[in-house]
Amino acid sequence: MTGLLAWIGLVVMAVGFSVGMALVMRRPMRGLLTANTYLAPAANFYVRAFVLVVLLASVAVVASTGLPCEKQAENTMTAVWWIAGHLQPLCLSIAGFLMAFVLLLTILFAALGRYRDQ
Repeated sequence: MTGLLAWIGLVVMAVGFSVGMALVMRRPMRGLLTANTYLAPAANFYVRAFVLVVLLASVAVVASTGLPCEKQAENTMTAVWWIAGHLQPLCLSIAGFLMAFVLLLTILFAALGRYRDQ
């Protein structure tokens, strides 16, 4: 039973982490994307794509982990360490996506930089 509770805890923490990061990044990203009139119509698309991919990254990491066996989850502290060990791939996948997204936005602003509103 502890294994199932550990997996549910992992799901809740992964989704909570993703939603929290999306809420923190949403407003500044929208402000950045609307600074350029050529990117302003696409601001909703980029923000929604960002939120969707962050949530899908967290769900993919949780789906790739199985339930801990009873030896791994025989006491509460072992279950806590199992959750902590499986949150690392989540953080790595979201960090990799953030780097790729920042690279994409940098390329967009470099290409459209001459059209920036003054």
